[in-house]
Amino acid sequence: MKKNHSKFVSRAAAVALGSALLCGTALAASAITTKVITAQYMGIQIVVDGVAVTPKDANGNVVEPFVSEGTTYLPVRAVGEALGKDVTWDGDTRTVYIGQVPGTEENWMTKLPPYQVNNVSKIYDGSDFRNTFTVSGVDYTSGVVLSNSNQEGYALWNTNCLYSTMTFKVGHVDGAQDYNTKLTVTLDGTAVAEYDLTYDSGEQTITVPLNRAANVKLATEEAYGIHSSEYAIYDISFSE
Repeated sequence: MKKNHSKFVSRAAAVALGSALLCGTALAASAITTKVITAQYMGIQIVVDGVAVTPKDANGNVVEPFVSEGTTYLPVRAVGEALGKDVTWDGDTRTVYIGQVPGTEENWMTKLPPYQVNNVSKIYDGSDFRNTFTVSGVDYTSGVVLSNSNQEGYALWNTNCLYSTMTFKVGHVDGAQDYNTKLTVTLDGTAVAEYDLTYDSGEQTITVPLNRAANVKLATEEAYGIHSSEYAIYDISFSE
């Protein structure tokens, strides 16, 4: 059995871990104070949802949790990322952000893009401002365009049972043929909702209950002959 041992660690050193970002560290907004603390390293293990986590800092160095005065200090970055959250350090305000940073817009096409679309559909990931689609005169660089030319257009998301709802906007793509279609939402292989899409109705905002489904499919119905069109899914977000 590993013996407990104690080391004196400067509070300033803990802060200097910077990217170690230890939980429980309190900093005054106006000044940094230096205190000497006793830290006990006892081989603390971190297990998230049954999976062991090896805590590392932003440089990939292992960071060991410790106990001081009855409080266990864990590396924020390792724990946050194990929970599927981005961890951001703002040095100007000395603030640790877990998940979304206030004032910034979360891009779900980067965080959770579709893992598959068929050959008549296209993903726009927002990385190229020149690669756009247009709905009601507005250009977008992030979303999915579903075409239903002689087959259904679809996109698949692997949501891993993590989310309760999916919200998105849908609209007819400017310049596409003026035909209506139907959007079907399928959760884990079962169709749960249908929405009529018309080329002249403008954009719609749709929120779909996911019920913690593992897989989500959005599909426009199969077209026949020349009766095909394109509809865009954009401003996509998921909520827990």
